[in-house]
Amino acid sequence: MYLFSFCIDGKSDSFITLPVSPAVYKTKVGNKNKTIELVKKGEFNIIKDIGLREFSFKILLPKDNIFAYSYLDFKEPLYYLIKFREYKENKKPVRFDVTRVLPDGRRLFGTNLLVSFEDYTIDENAGEEGDFWVDIKLKEYRPVEISKITASDEKNGDNKTIVSEEKQRETKDTADTYTVKKGDSLWKIAKLQLNDGGRYKEIAELNNISDVNKIYPGMVLKLP
Repeated sequence: MYLFSFCIDGKSDSFITLPVSPAVYKTKVGNKNKTIELVKKGEFNIIKDIGLREFSFKILLPKDNIFAYSYLDFKEPLYYLIKFREYKENKKPVRFDVTRVLPDGRRLFGTNLLVSFEDYTIDENAGEEGDFWVDIKLKEYRPVEISKITASDEKNGDNKTIVSEEKQRETKDTADTYTVKKGDSLWKIAKLQLNDGGRYKEIAELNNISDVNKIYPGMVLKLP
């Protein structure tokens, strides 16, 4: 089982899990190598840093509920199409998560990174009224590091002021509790707060919840 999820960091209402996993999921790893030609010497290849990864896949947004897992809420295709448009209009990176689980319950490596929602193409096929096929292209997002320049009173051998550079990185606080909002599920909360939807059972056990489908807005949950 593969589960594909998206969200904008810090916006729980932007979270979606695709209703059907794509049959083919492609990752392209390129680079910025450059080929130059010198007179009488021929061609030479200048090897540069690895390029940003590109991801592409085609998904089905079905008009009918074909979910096999009770913790995933069925949404009509229009719901996902609106979210895709929001991702484009938001002009911010999107959190892209792929959970890979084998039939025996073993977990394979996961994908969890920020991407730019490059473009998507929507197809409607005759004979499949109500179903939508969407080609999606994503690109790995690499944030710009902001540098802070500070001057020190310390002098070097040439009696010059030493200037140091400190890189400012984004930080994210980890919460100990979470307040349930309308439309939440334990799986969604585990995915957003713990980066692993499969840990919804841990949240249920920690909060003595016997039925994982019975949570309500305003309920405060302890997080593992």
